[in-house]
Amino acid sequence: MYRKSTLCLAITAAITAAITAAITATTAHADFSSLYEDATIGGKLRTVYIDADKKEGGRDAGAWTASAVINLKSGYAFDTIGFDASYYGAAAIDDGDTKDPKNLLTYGNKNGMSKLGQAYLKAKFGSKDLGASFKAGRTRIYTGLISGSGSRSIPSSWQGIDADFNFSGLNLGLAWVNAVLPRDTAGMKHMETYEGKRIDSILGMEANYKIDNFSLKYMNGFAKDYLKGHQFIVKHHTKMADGNGLTLEGNYRISQENGDLWSGRGGWGGNGFGDKAQTFDFNTKYSFGAAYVRAGLGYTTADSYTYGGVEKTGRHYYDFGRYSYGAWNTWTHSGLIEEFYWDGEKVVALGFGYNFADAGFKGLTIDYKFRHGSGIDVAGGGDASETEHGIDVKYKFKNVKGLSTRVRYAMYTHDNVPGENDENQLRVYLDYKF
Repeated sequence: MYRKSTLCLAITAAITAAITAAITATTAHADFSSLYEDATIGGKLRTVYIDADKKEGGRDAGAWTASAVINLKSGYAFDTIGFDASYYGAAAIDDGDTKDPKNLLTYGNKNGMSKLGQAYLKAKFGSKDLGASFKAGRTRIYTGLISGSGSRSIPSSWQGIDADFNFSGLNLGLAWVNAVLPRDTAGMKHMETYEGKRIDSILGMEANYKIDNFSLKYMNGFAKDYLKGHQFIVKHHTKMADGNGLTLEGNYRISQENGDLWSGRGGWGGNGFGDKAQTFDFNTKYSFGAAYVRAGLGYTTADSYTYGGVEKTGRHYYDFGRYSYGAWNTWTHSGLIEEFYWDGEKVVALGFGYNFADAGFKGLTIDYKFRHGSGIDVAGGGDASETEHGIDVKYKFKNVKGLSTRVRYAMYTHDNVPGENDENQLRVYLDYKF
């Protein structure tokens, strides 16, 4: 059972006030015809290629696919209620030479997919500055620590309810889900533990406040009888007289056991933690002209745990069970191949990027990121370390509206990190939005 808190009660009171104010402000003279007269159809065609070349005897992964997402969006009848739906489809161009298609196709048999990706009722009240919006059904949700995936052939979706409330600078979000449509399966799935026990539901909430150049964000997530998490992000941006800018960001994330379903092991069998894991992240970004440089420092503590009679190294597991997607908003720790969040790990990250518009190549950007993690406290004694280099190249074609490409390449190496392999990974995307 979820524990009540002062924060939950405060959010509930704020939501009630928002609904009351928003309904009062709803336009009285809108009519039903807006439902179909304002309807739109759009989507995205994508081809993506992933090649994960694992060293040290690891199993390679990857495939090349073509996919389509078609979105049908209604208008709002009486400026209040509507219905949206999406089709998701993916097929193999080359299913690769390995069992694992890296979530581009179904695991093992590497079949394509054709499915109803989204189907939900939507409603809105009030205005942008003082109003509310709701979704209920099968839909993409990014609220609190409930997240999703859009980096493969087709995106993931949730089954549940998502609500958003705005109060002139203060934004509140609330979501509840009880099933997930993963990016690599044809049907809905219930969230599960590694041992196959069902996780009934996940509740997520968030609060965002921005004033001038300062912003605060709080997010949480509660997987019933499994895990709970909280995250706080503080950000400040300073715009300088010469047009340059400096952004400072602080980030704290904590995940904790939330009931008898938690065994310490992640949903897919990877390392988790005992009772608690915490991650601290501080990073800064300096923008000048068409370029920027960025640097970050991070640190993680994650309780070790015993599984099957063996002590395991703690790692900050942040999802909410098998098939689920949890938010992980820490720049310093995040990469293409691995997140750096082992117990005792101290992370240094450096990055830079450049926009080539002023150099005559409008639409072209390049970003590079280096991360090194050291001091990992390995269960049973000893230390471990890991390093990743990554480059991200994006290009939007100026002569074809909606057409873009992206190439990402990363190299990961480690020394004594449990269960990891050195790896080089390439991802190539070609997207057309219509």
